[in-house]
Amino acid sequence: MNFSEVQQRLKQIDPQNMWQAVAGFGDQVEEASRIDLPVTCPINTQRITNILFCGMGGSAIGGDLLATYFQNDLDVPLVVNRNYTIPGFVGENSLVVVSSYSGNTKETLSAFEAAEESGAQIIGISSNGEVENRMQASGYPLISIPGGMQPRAALGFSFIPMARLFKQLELVHTEVAADIEETIGQIRKLSEKYGSDSEENTAFHTARDIIGTVPVVYTVPELEVVGVRWKGQLAENAHILAFHNRLPEMNHNEIMGWDQQPDFLSNISLIWLRDDSSHPGVLKRLTVTSDLIGAYPKNVMRFSTEGASWMTRLFSLIHLGDWISLYAALLQEVDPTPVERISLLKSRLAE
Repeated sequence: MNFSEVQQRLKQIDPQNMWQAVAGFGDQVEEASRIDLPVTCPINTQRITNILFCGMGGSAIGGDLLATYFQNDLDVPLVVNRNYTIPGFVGENSLVVVSSYSGNTKETLSAFEAAEESGAQIIGISSNGEVENRMQASGYPLISIPGGMQPRAALGFSFIPMARLFKQLELVHTEVAADIEETIGQIRKLSEKYGSDSEENTAFHTARDIIGTVPVVYTVPELEVVGVRWKGQLAENAHILAFHNRLPEMNHNEIMGWDQQPDFLSNISLIWLRDDSSHPGVLKRLTVTSDLIGAYPKNVMRFSTEGASWMTRLFSLIHLGDWISLYAALLQEVDPTPVERISLLKSRLAE
């Protein structure tokens, strides 16, 4: 299908309107920037020696993004916890963020119970469900966010309020409000480009090229969260199996896999994601590695961040990946919203 055909068939392929969730992401970020933070937030920041962000899937990505965005600002480590249990270092000097968009994520609720037993300071972020109920019952501060979306489509709600809260608690010095304002403008500009029928619509043309291939996304270290997001979005929205790794680590092992099985390698789309602020040694590795393995895959694609602030640059590539995954779904006539296997898995686990 060409772009016009996708538009004509949009309502039939995308009845739950994932298109609007992606195209309107700038509006979501703006709305998230106005969400009320807890008026009373009894968090003793002087006690905090570590931060644990508990979540799964789309909610956990918000934690990954926080850790990446504040990587040079936070004075204590921030660890994202995707598990039923919590690390042994968590205790009364820990701040534990309990993040579940639905409020009913089993792993996150289990981790919350363990965090309570540890004596950690706790704050929740959710749209509803058990997380909201338990936070209110225990008197823990809670950030309430709008519901009714797929968790992966609510990244702005999972990330922006927490970034603002970190600033409010004076855990960071970054000018978060200014970065949010720039990010909203950049996302809206990109949405206008990616939502139109033009030669500059990189998202549509990339999606068309990767269909029928296995995307392998390699990133510089600072963009690891973006690579994870691309992999997840391609799987959930477009039902395309994708893989991710980062430099320089892949130079010490995975690069050797680009050798045998040429027929398989020729069905790979190799995607490089970079930011010019990366260490010069990493950027050199990206160029040299691309030269060494670039003859094997069907496609080699390179994308760089756009924008001034670190938040804007991160979201510029996250937003591109979201559009690519959406177009890849539509071009294959795959409804990008339902996640039947995930729902089936949850129902079997509940038996």
